[in-house]
Amino acid sequence: MSWVDRLIRWIEALPGPAWVTYAVAFAAVLLGTHLPAWADGFLPLGAVDAYLASLAIYVVGPIGAIHVLDRAAARAWATFSRATRLSSEESARAGRELTEMPAWPTAAWSMAGVALALVYTVGQYGAPLDLEGEPLTFLATLAISLVSFGEALALVYHTVRQLRFIARIDGYVETVDLLDLQPLHAFAGFTAATGSGLLAFAYLSAATDPATFTNPALFAGTLALVGLAVACFVVPLLGMHGRIVAEKSRRMAAANARLTRALADLDRRADTSDLTDADAFTKHLAGLITQRDLLARVSTWPWQPDTVRWFGTALVLPVGLWLVFRLLERALG
Repeated sequence: MSWVDRLIRWIEALPGPAWVTYAVAFAAVLLGTHLPAWADGFLPLGAVDAYLASLAIYVVGPIGAIHVLDRAAARAWATFSRATRLSSEESARAGRELTEMPAWPTAAWSMAGVALALVYTVGQYGAPLDLEGEPLTFLATLAISLVSFGEALALVYHTVRQLRFIARIDGYVETVDLLDLQPLHAFAGFTAATGSGLLAFAYLSAATDPATFTNPALFAGTLALVGLAVACFVVPLLGMHGRIVAEKSRRMAAANARLTRALADLDRRADTSDLTDADAFTKHLAGLITQRDLLARVSTWPWQPDTVRWFGTALVLPVGLWLVFRLLERALG
């Protein structure tokens, strides 16, 4: 079990709801970033800086996101498992694989985040470091950067690992029921929420940290985060899409074959003026056409249209608002 999972279990064991713990942690980090800035004179006493405030989100956010996503993944798996024939033990084991991270890979990714934080710091302050009379602010932001970057890379590993699991869940499904696709849609909302959460972190960085567009390490990380967010929604469910496509093609081929035979029988009846059971045959033909049309309308994508619109809005709307803001800024001088 990873250090992240142990921390989340500790939070869950505390009295009261988990959000209270996260709120207290946010307030503590918020104060911890501003006290040094006030002491250095970097900010007037009592003033709040957007960038320093965002650091509290970067510390609390990744762990909170993993916590929320694990709960959502467990609910999605409970719904999806109805479409499998796994035993209760097998299902529980798969659920643990989905929601728990191994210790050493998580630690390695976290250390990579720490290394990235050091690269970011050098890119921000230069080498040798130019603190400009702000030593306490520098030390506080450095410590928080080390923690937040380590957590951020743990979140990236958590995301990649969960998406790899979801990408192969189609292998657990023995039979695809085109008339009951709800279990197969179970992870669509989850992947959309995962992608939206990553987009939120990327857009928050762009909105609060000017270095997002000037610091190479941070800029590359932000672009990678946006790319991962888009991949989160689409890539993991391609395998399930393929299974639904294959089943729909099979059912459509069978329906078309039956309809072809019925139409051939209709031609024979017309040629021979055979009116035997004409009403029953007409109803049978109408039923075949209805079945074919019903199958044709089945969507092969394992998500609802509302889910696509929701994720598309999360992806495009902030960029559109930013462009409008920049245009207005230039127009108004």
